[in-house]
Amino acid sequence: MNEEPKNQIKDLKKIQRRVLGVLMEKAFTTPDAYPLTLKALTTGCNQKSNRSPQSSYDEGQIQDALDDMRQDLLVAEVFPGGGRTARYRHYMRNKFDFSEQQLAIMAELRLRGRQQLGELRTRASRMVRIDSQEQLRQELTSLQQKGYLQANGPLERRGIE
Repeated sequence: MNEEPKNQIKDLKKIQRRVLGVLMEKAFTTPDAYPLTLKALTTGCNQKSNRSPQSSYDEGQIQDALDDMRQDLLVAEVFPGGGRTARYRHYMRNKFDFSEQQLAIMAELRLRGRQQLGELRTRASRMVRIDSQEQLRQELTSLQQKGYLQANGPLERRGIE
């Protein structure tokens, strides 16, 4: 079997980042409702709380973003339990060698953008345990070295994106 190399991705559009963020978040926080229907995914993308910036995407826009990401094998359409409604799941664990903490951090950044470290740790810890600010800094440093996030200065002092 010829596996595709991990950690290879092209730049994502804003809507694609939001869709991936929602899929990643919901996989952690509501596993019983995951994978998500198009309607649930649209609702998650347009959620008024805990999203920045707020958005108002329609189902057609979300479907187009999903179709584009399916070509890159970042998401898949599934029909769990013989259901008639298509559902969508992310394949970030397959495409990248991120730790669970890094996946939660990436989801958080996709949904809320730039944050202070304390905010990021609190919010990402809803998805997976991050024991300390030092552990968060280590995960962020690894992501930064791989080119998956940016900071406006030292990680101890500034927000990251």
